[in-house]
Amino acid sequence: MSDAECRAAIPPHTQIVHLHAWKVEVPFPTLNTERGHLPDYPRPQPNWSFISARHAQLHGRKTFVYNGFPVDDYRPAKSRNDHLLFMAAIARAGKGLARAVDLARKFDFPLDIAGGSRWKLLGRSQTRREGVFFKSLPRRYRFNGVVDGEDKLRLLGASKAFLNPIAWEEPFGNAPVEAMLCGTPVLTTPRGALPETVDADTGRFFESDEEFACGLAEIADLCAGKCRESAADRFPIQKAAKAYLELYTRILDGEALP
Repeated sequence: MSDAECRAAIPPHTQIVHLHAWKVEVPFPTLNTERGHLPDYPRPQPNWSFISARHAQLHGRKTFVYNGFPVDDYRPAKSRNDHLLFMAAIARAGKGLARAVDLARKFDFPLDIAGGSRWKLLGRSQTRREGVFFKSLPRRYRFNGVVDGEDKLRLLGASKAFLNPIAWEEPFGNAPVEAMLCGTPVLTTPRGALPETVDADTGRFFESDEEFACGLAEIADLCAGKCRESAADRFPIQKAAKAYLELYTRILDGEALP
């Protein structure tokens, strides 16, 4: 859709327009939500919000609303396996697939990989140099491809932990929160918003291999019910909707968001 088509699609009686990272000028008050990591991108439009406190800080702003989830759509599995799950857009090196593969080999655990296609693995030069595709061939690694619906819930709920060894400033991290809502704890590096979204009931942080080993041992003591409850209390879709409505009111009252 072009900018002109976007403007034409807005009803004339509209009070406020909420744009999600679409830099288009419209003749209405606007709230602009940034979802990517683009701290140097020009933002001449007023009233920007972000999706975590760290995300806002990295862009020189203060306003944020956490992503919200339909928590009742997620559920713990009836039983768990001994696999860790890596699920992301795995063509992006910063998501940490190579680190996940190396950790599985070093600490001798089976690893489920989901969220992308094999040709993407082969098509990115850094991933190819690190040999991720060839490392993932042994039986220890199970490649599930793109998953959604019941297959996604099964993987999220049945895994021992969600492995998230990111090496970039993650704006929020939807997949780790989805895992928490299924009662599955998260093992993650403390990058981007993860120190905000993962708490003592939902996971552990690591940077070194030694810290990973400690976290892997400690997650066995985490309660699936408390893990889900913590995420459900903090990230329901109703809370996000209420927060956005409050921002709309502030803008319509003439306030400029900080």
